[in-house]
Amino acid sequence: MLLSQNSQIILRHAKQFETKKVFFFGNIQDVLPIYLLTDQTKIHFYKYNDYLCFQKKNIKNINIYNTILISKNIIQDCNTIIYYWPKNKKEAEFQLKNALSCLSLNTRVFIVGNNSSGIKSASKILQPWIKLKKIDNAKHSILMTGSIKKTIQFTLHNFFKIHTWNNLYIKSLPGVFGHKKIDEGSKLLASTFSKNMNGKILDMGSGTGFLSVCLLNCSPNVLVTLTDNNVIALKCSQETLKINQFKGQIIASNIYSNIFEKFDLIISNPPFHEDLATNFNTIKTIIFESVQYLKPKGELRFVVNSCFKYDIFLKKIFKHFDIIEKNYKYQVYQTFLN
Repeated sequence: MLLSQNSQIILRHAKQFETKKVFFFGNIQDVLPIYLLTDQTKIHFYKYNDYLCFQKKNIKNINIYNTILISKNIIQDCNTIIYYWPKNKKEAEFQLKNALSCLSLNTRVFIVGNNSSGIKSASKILQPWIKLKKIDNAKHSILMTGSIKKTIQFTLHNFFKIHTWNNLYIKSLPGVFGHKKIDEGSKLLASTFSKNMNGKILDMGSGTGFLSVCLLNCSPNVLVTLTDNNVIALKCSQETLKINQFKGQIIASNIYSNIFEKFDLIISNPPFHEDLATNFNTIKTIIFESVQYLKPKGELRFVVNSCFKYDIFLKKIFKHFDIIEKNYKYQVYQTFLN
């Protein structure tokens, strides 16, 4: 069993969890929650593929969840939580305040994360409600703990940020791509949309829903399906469609894992990071498997950072491709299925 540095440091304190009802959530990167001995275990995932992966293990007496928010019904009987700190401080604050608002006073809280992820700010963020103290520090990871001493109020609406662009409103929550500002790469891809676009369109990794509403604003008759691996991103997509009075189908999917139809166009601004590391697996999968989800003469159009070249991937699948727009930092690829 290969464990992350964060899980290894939790394992050093395994004894104290044996009699506890433990709730795991956050940036979980391995299977420790399944194997750590507890009186009761519950696990919550924000990513659809993580949820499916653990669900398929079919471990008895362990409840697994994949919801936008953690509710009292999910967490109320737990007396201990273990939170894996993500790379984004605002995302951590959002997730922690949501969970802690559902818990009783004196619930024990453990927070673990990498030194480079900003976990040291946890004490300041939660100071009004929990006095955290560091209990271990090893292998570039920190483990902190404390007990809830004051009730936390949580309102989802207060965490939304609204951006405006070309008379469109974009709603975003912490941790979702484009939360701080609308991404310049997404703007470049949106600039290639035109009024004569039609048919069924798949927005792969929809995030805030920015690309879909831009597309619908240009061509209101298109049928858009928005998909993302992150349930919080899907909530943002849903809210962005709603505030702009557009409609679209929203599906939780790990790339194409939950897609079962074909499209005239697939659009994407794919990530090239996984947590703090560079990772091109998502864009490779989007390219290589797109032929199974495109109609005859269907189009794949995506934007990427100019410092990375994807020609070698495209050449393996498509006979021809073009860069139809570019600037100092990004470029938009376009290719068609023959």
